Amino acid sequence: MADVTYIGNKKNTQGAPALPPGQASVVHCLMIPLTTDILLLPNAAIAEVIAARQPDVVEGTPNWFLGHVDWREYKVPVIAFETLNGDVEGEVAINKQGRIAIMNTLNGNTRLPYIGIMTQGIPRLQVVQAKGIEANTETVGRNNLYVNEFVVVNGEPISIPNLDLLERVLIELSP
Repeated sequence: MADVTYIGNKKNTQGAPALPPGQASVVHCLMIPLTTDILLLPNAAIAEVIAARQPDVVEGTPNWFLGHVDWREYKVPVIAFETLNGDVEGEVAINKQGRIAIMNTLNGNTRLPYIGIMTQGIPRLQVVQAKGIEANTETVGRNNLYVNEFVVVNGEPISIPNLDLLERVLIELSP
């Protein structure tokens, strides 16, 4: 069984588990629909979910970097996670029924306090219980560079993104 206490980030900035093992039996999460997958993030990682809109494009950036959106006086970088992770080639179309999930970054970097992920539908709340999450053994050969773990939650295959790596790749992309 996968450890529900590690959703979104295996270690915090001090190197300790995100939550002490065995302490969290229930985590309130958001399931974020993508083109080919569903991401699972704890509610605490999500600052807000906003209506999808065309980000301001930045020339010379990779196709997974959709640009910036203005949100609460911040320019938030927006990514197409499925393109970044290699699950989809080419550009991801902006779905008018989709949203942008604005996530808090984990390491307190003032240059990058938020990251946006373009969704392909409306994210939904999910209460995840430790007994309802297990490792997904059918993901052998899938690209997992930006995924901490592939799991099954209540019978549904889900990916838990590596938020630290997302933050690092976006910081490296910024001037």
